[in-house]
Amino acid sequence: MPSFCFPYYPIAFDKTGALVDASQLAAVLSAAARPVAPDGLTDLIVISHGWNDDMPEADALYAKIFDRVAAVLPARNAVCDAVRARRVAIVGIYWPSKKFDDAALTPGGAAGLGAAGDSAALGASIDRLSDALAAGDASSVAAQSLARAKALAASLGGSLDARDEFVRIVRAFMPHDANDEEPVIDADLYTLGGDELLHRLARPDRSAPGAADTGGAAGLGDWIGSAVQGAKNLVNLVTYYQMKARASVVGQAGVRDMLQRIRELRPASGPNALRLHLVGHSFGGRLVTAATAGKPGDAPLPIDSLTLLQAAFSHYGFAQAYDGTHDGLFRSVVVDPMHVRGPVIITFTAKDRAVGLAYPIASRLGRQIASALGDEHDPYGGMGRNGAQKTPGAQVVTLGAVGTPYAFAARGVYSLDSNAVIGGHTDLGHDEVGYALVSAIAAS
Repeated sequence: MPSFCFPYYPIAFDKTGALVDASQLAAVLSAAARPVAPDGLTDLIVISHGWNDDMPEADALYAKIFDRVAAVLPARNAVCDAVRARRVAIVGIYWPSKKFDDAALTPGGAAGLGAAGDSAALGASIDRLSDALAAGDASSVAAQSLARAKALAASLGGSLDARDEFVRIVRAFMPHDANDEEPVIDADLYTLGGDELLHRLARPDRSAPGAADTGGAAGLGDWIGSAVQGAKNLVNLVTYYQMKARASVVGQAGVRDMLQRIRELRPASGPNALRLHLVGHSFGGRLVTAATAGKPGDAPLPIDSLTLLQAAFSHYGFAQAYDGTHDGLFRSVVVDPMHVRGPVIITFTAKDRAVGLAYPIASRLGRQIASALGDEHDPYGGMGRNGAQKTPGAQVVTLGAVGTPYAFAARGVYSLDSNAVIGGHTDLGHDEVGYALVSAIAAS
C-alpha cells in the first residue's frame, strides 16, 4: 500500500460497481464515522484513476499526485495553513480499466511500425479488449469471439470475407450508449461493410504534424498494412468506449453508494460535517463526475469540491445547449446546488493527445476535416484537452505556482490552462498540480 501525507484507505470495485472486498468499505466507513470532535476527520478526498492495467499503476499515479500535495503543504500562506489545520484522509478507488494503444496516434509511434509491427500491435490491442470484456475468463463468449477476431488478423489484407467477419465481431462490442455524451460515433460505424469501414478507419490522423488525407487507404499503397491499421483503430475505438461506459457504471453504482453511506454517517453541514472532495484522472474524471450526478431520481449527494485532472470526457460535459438544443450529459453537476457546493477545477492542455484518442479515429468515418482535430472548435473535443466549453460562467485561469491566489468561489467552474506545466496525459507530478488541488480543498 502506498504511503501518503494523509491516512489512506483503498477500495476496489469490479466492472459492475460491486465491492471486491467488503472489509475495505467497512474500514472507510469506520474512519468516516468518528465525530469531528475530538479527533474525527474534517475532510475526505476520494480519488479515481483512469485507464491502466493494474493496481500498482494506480498506486503510482496516486503517489505522484499526493507527493506534490505533501511538497506544497508546508508553504506559509492562507490556503496551505487552512488545509494543514484540518484532519484529512484519502480513499483510493481501484476499478478494472484497461489500456488501449494510445501510441497509435503519435507520429513515429505504433502507427509507424509497418505491416508486421501493426499486426503485432493489433493482436495486443485485441488481447486488451478481450481481457477487459471477459474479466480474465478465457471461456467467456467475449473471449471466444475476440480470439476468432485475432485469428483473422493475418488474413485482413488478402480476404474481403476476413475483413467483413472481423468488423462484425469487434463492432458488436461497441456500447449501446456510446452517443449519450455527444454524437461522436457516426452511423457508418454500424452500417458500412467491413472492407469500406477499415478503409475509412485506416485514413491518417490529420491532427498529426505533416499528415494529409490522400483519399486512399491511409495513402500507404499497401492494403495489408492499411487493413491492419484500420482494424487496430476499430479495436481501440471500441476499447475506449467500453472503458468510458464502465467508468460511469462504477461511478454511479459502487462509488456513489459508498459516498451515500458516508453521508448517512456524517452530514454535509453542521458541527459534525464532513467535507467530501472528489478527484479523478482520465476516465476517473468521468467516474467521479458520474458519481456526483447519479442517476435520475437519486437523492441529492452534496460534494464540496470536484477536481478533474486531464479528464477523458466531452468538453461539452457541463455545457448549456452545446448544439443549440442539448445540454451536456453532466450539466446538473454545475447548476444544481445540491451537487457540488465548492469549486469545480479542470486541468487541460493541448499536449494531452490521449484524451482525444477516440475523436480523431471516429472523425475518419464522417470524413471530417479540421485544422486542429480535437481542439476547442471541434465538437468532439475532450475536457482534458480544452477545459469546459460552452459552459456559462466557467472561467479560464492559468495553472499557477505555489501561492497563486486562485480565489475559487463556491459552485464556480474553473478550467486551468496547464499548457506551460503538464506535458501529457499522466504528467501530473508538479507542485502546481498539488497546489491547485489544495486550493480547491481549502475553498470548500
